Amino acid sequence: MPAKPLKTSLITLAIAALMLPLAAQAFQVLPRISDVDRQLTRLGSHSILDGIGQWFVGNALPMIKNPVHEAITLNALACSAPTGSEHQCVTTDAVRAHQVMLYGVRWPDDPPFALNRASPPRLSGCDARVTLRSTAQPKCWQGLFADAAKTAKQRTASKPAFGPGDYLLYRSHFGDLQFFHAMATHDGEAAGDTLLRMKMWAQFLWGVATRSIPTDRFIRNLEPAELGRYFPGDMTATNLLATGIVEVRKDLDKVALGALLHMLQDSFSQAHADRLPESGATCEAIPRFPQPGKITQFYSYAGQIGKLHDHEDTFDALGLQTLQGSPNVVDASRAFLSLWKEGAPWSEAEKYFDCAFALQDPEAKAGPGPFAE
Repeated sequence: MPAKPLKTSLITLAIAALMLPLAAQAFQVLPRISDVDRQLTRLGSHSILDGIGQWFVGNALPMIKNPVHEAITLNALACSAPTGSEHQCVTTDAVRAHQVMLYGVRWPDDPPFALNRASPPRLSGCDARVTLRSTAQPKCWQGLFADAAKTAKQRTASKPAFGPGDYLLYRSHFGDLQFFHAMATHDGEAAGDTLLRMKMWAQFLWGVATRSIPTDRFIRNLEPAELGRYFPGDMTATNLLATGIVEVRKDLDKVALGALLHMLQDSFSQAHADRLPESGATCEAIPRFPQPGKITQFYSYAGQIGKLHDHEDTFDALGLQTLQGSPNVVDASRAFLSLWKEGAPWSEAEKYFDCAFALQDPEAKAGPGPFAE
């Protein structure tokens, strides 16, 4: 008889673990569980629950989610899948061959960070000793994501809901770092302001990707200086991109390039920004590349419905974009990859940035677009 309550409890935990990660679908997170994550789960204080959550993230979740960023990147790297069938590029061998860059491509959706040990989250399932990411602490990750979403809805939409001092997960999805995803930080933000933040971020990432800036120096002391406003503390590129992720630190150049590709790819999603049809023109400052359609408006996430946003980050949406547009998101990704392989300095990569993210109207105000309630 004593076994019955335990069995019931485990079933309840399993159901909870299976249901909770679904709230993150709007951002198409496709975590890959590593052996390190499994070891951390055994050593942490929530081994049963995190183990169930890991099973779901590693087995059930990929079946219902679309690894869109992975497909775009692999297609731009070497895969020759037919246009509109980019999902064919996501194979086990391809993922293993480009694992570090794909980690970087996923990083803006699931950035690892340390929990505050002095004041840990008041959520069940959070172990402050373990670096927070969806695959290491799935229940805690979902709890924080849900809390960020709820809190952002309660705060004014005229300024970022979160900023320096808040957890990275809160800031990147709902706060002042939404430029990671080619989105405005709040409703009413001018497109030109959003673009300046994106360019600042791209310049920093390109510096890491080309190994032209140190990864062990505080970001607040590096160029571009404006980035120091977003990371005013003792944060280095290594801390930012690879806290608790030892296995990628020797290849931070690939991680940074992946994060840059993520921002570029998000700008082609109709849930992130609105683009005009491409005109057939080439980039004026770097004419070997064709010019994508100009951006007419950046969207902000606060007023969007997750399910509507989510619909634009699927393989179907990707196929529609690549079949009907040229240059498309794969072409644009391939352009940045070509410049990186050539070792181009930022002054050269900046020319393509300005072309790929050209604005129709810098004063256009951000809003939820056609994805509001």
